[in-house]
Amino acid sequence: MLQNGRGISGVGRAELSAVLEDRRFVSPELVARVLGVDAKVAARKLAHWAEQGWLRRVRRGLYIAVPVEAPPQSWSQDALVLASAVWSPCYFSGFTAAHHWGLTEQVFRTTIVKTTQRVRASTASLLDAEYLLMHTTEDALEWGLELVWREEVRLLFADPARTVVEILDAPRVGGGIRHAAEILQAYLDDHEGERLVQYALRLGNRAVLKRLGYLLESQGWGEPELIAACRAGLSSGISLLDPDGPRTGPRVPGWRLRANVIVEPQEPS
Repeated sequence: MLQNGRGISGVGRAELSAVLEDRRFVSPELVARVLGVDAKVAARKLAHWAEQGWLRRVRRGLYIAVPVEAPPQSWSQDALVLASAVWSPCYFSGFTAAHHWGLTEQVFRTTIVKTTQRVRASTASLLDAEYLLMHTTEDALEWGLELVWREEVRLLFADPARTVVEILDAPRVGGGIRHAAEILQAYLDDHEGERLVQYALRLGNRAVLKRLGYLLESQGWGEPELIAACRAGLSSGISLLDPDGPRTGPRVPGWRLRANVIVEPQEPS
């Protein structure tokens, strides 16, 4: 139930209460079904309620209820909850998942979302949040994920090992290869490395093994068995240490890599 009038008639208050009953997100289709009106009338009602501050427009055809006590235009929703409502089925990876698992203290403005939906652009904005969107397959939702409840919403995160592997697959989602090295070190402080090799093979990009093995060896972190497992799985050809870096740099024949970015040794944690 709505707790006050806030510029809305009795009839409008009753209609909005019926639409919002135990719901956070609403659409014209929902309004049309609940109130028994056509789609154009439903869309006009949503736009009117948004003008009055009861709702905020998330994107075309999707609105979110604004808490009564919140300032309508400055209030926002949790970025991950918004993403789940818009791009589900999806999961969170990259530095978004790394921060969630405590693998980095750095906070990034952009949220990394992997979705089975076809997305027209790799970046998007919802309310006050920025997103980097990456397409994935339904099969990718069947392994290496953990369920997290947030504001009574079910969210999926890449687990710590998959988070590291997907960052080594595409270092830009981890803030670049230098930050990826920091995330890898934080992972190895508390987790066994064997799963990283297993996940890299399942992901199907053996350049991950090159980057993983090179970082382990060049940083001097030990892990001889993990380094050997990486070396055993190398593919042919020369890969870039950071795919988004320059195309130049010294070759590292032992890892079939081009070290196009300098990664300074990390201090032991």
